[in-house]
Amino acid sequence: MIADLPDGIRESGALKVRKKFGTISGGDVLDVGTEEGDFIDTLMKVLLDYNSFTGIDIVENELEKAREQLKDAPVNFKVMNAETMTFQDNKFDTVCISYSIHHLENIETVLAEMYRVLKPGGHFIIQELYSDGEQTTAQQVDKAVHDLNAKIDTLFGILHFEALTRQRLKDLVNNVGLDEVETFESSWAVRCLFCKDVRECHNPKNADNIDYVLKRIDDDLERVREHPSYDELREEAKLVKERVKMQGSSAASVMYFFGKKKKG
Repeated sequence: MIADLPDGIRESGALKVRKKFGTISGGDVLDVGTEEGDFIDTLMKVLLDYNSFTGIDIVENELEKAREQLKDAPVNFKVMNAETMTFQDNKFDTVCISYSIHHLENIETVLAEMYRVLKPGGHFIIQELYSDGEQTTAQQVDKAVHDLNAKIDTLFGILHFEALTRQRLKDLVNNVGLDEVETFESSWAVRCLFCKDVRECHNPKNADNIDYVLKRIDDDLERVREHPSYDELREEAKLVKERVKMQGSSAASVMYFFGKKKKG
């Protein structure tokens, strides 16, 4: 599979991140904000080894999808608020959070809780998109699509914010108090290494890719059809859709943080 990857993905940084994951014995792993369990599925492919996974999310519907996707895997899913976890101190060998930080109202509280339930010497892993840096035009389009989605989610009381900058993410990680922190950046996520449609996704102007993004925008608009802000959002969506058709869309770049909980 790796030999068949497009050059852009081979050179993105994702292979270096995969190599790092391959050095980690996960043990008992906690995935925070697990949604449909996609990051757990990736970790099963890239970790050196593991014992079990626990995925928590505040949305029961997401967990139902996760249970179906990973029904034959050693995973336990729980509805839980990440700000007030019910787990005992020092319970997990590894804690992780993926693409969920920009959905959190109190990021520092969640990271502190993750640190609390992690065993001394255990692995602390973050995978998160970021908003700045040398992003391509197609990635900037993806940011506009994401920001529109976040705006619509907010109208329904769903916590969803714009992606953070790299410096903000680094500051958050520094405040956790981890040892041996390593930081990686990649223009493609590690999960893309295993995607059967990787060649099509790699082309931001692929017709199927463009159609998929346009449908996402239309689906979001449909959610607010009866909302007072509909006309305003429809005009914003129209401009975003024009950009998608002209420039295509590629997922935002990703930061990875690997650290360990201090011993003693």
